[in-house]
Amino acid sequence: MDSGTLKRHADEFLERNFDMPLGVPLRISSRMKSRLGAFQVKYIRGGDVKTEIVMSHEFIVHNSEEAILDVLYHECVHYALYTQDKPYRDSDALFISTLDRLGISRTRTYAYKGRSHLYECRRCRYRFSKNIKGYEKRYICRKCRGKFSYVGELSPEHL
Repeated sequence: MDSGTLKRHADEFLERNFDMPLGVPLRISSRMKSRLGAFQVKYIRGGDVKTEIVMSHEFIVHNSEEAILDVLYHECVHYALYTQDKPYRDSDALFISTLDRLGISRTRTYAYKGRSHLYECRRCRYRFSKNIKGYEKRYICRKCRGKFSYVGELSPEHL
């Protein structure tokens, strides 16, 4: 699914449920690994505000269209409520009730499916996986303070 298709779905959803178009950029990020999607509000020097919806490339590649659209619609609800100056954060009661009314999943409903990397401690042989590459260069083992080595990439079928 490409950004044009996602934008079309978002526009249709917002027109149908909030009587408004998508007025912010929709971007697919290959760097986003820990979140599936996000509505971002950035405050820029000078009082300007930049908003956008960002979707994870890994999430889009490894999940069903139904799951992708559910996350997209979740982010669209954030956007719509923000635009209307209403409470739009995940913990806000209005946001939660709006999701429930529209039949959209809440945050952390979907598990990460995508590329993952396996690491092992050289000293105590503790193994774990992370969604980022290069972990062994920045961290040490909390059990024995040993260094990590990169074992390899795990495919989504092994997770």
